[in-house]
Amino acid sequence: MLDILIEVIFRAICFPIGWPIVKLFTLGKHPSKNSLFTYTPESEWTSAAGLAILVIAIMAAMKQFIFL
Repeated sequence: MLDILIEVIFRAICFPIGWPIVKLFTLGKHPSKNSLFTYTPESEWTSAAGLAILVIAIMAAMKQFIFL
């Protein structure tokens, strides 16, 4: 039960973040409409892209990219 809850929260947060990035890189081809809670490779990649962007944004907010 906890696994399903974590999966839903992960997709609800990461998919909308990754959606514009994937649309930009695929020139509008992917992800398809209504693919938020489907278990297709394109929705998995979109969620993973959103997670990557989220991690980079958190690292930037914590000033992890400042080189002295």
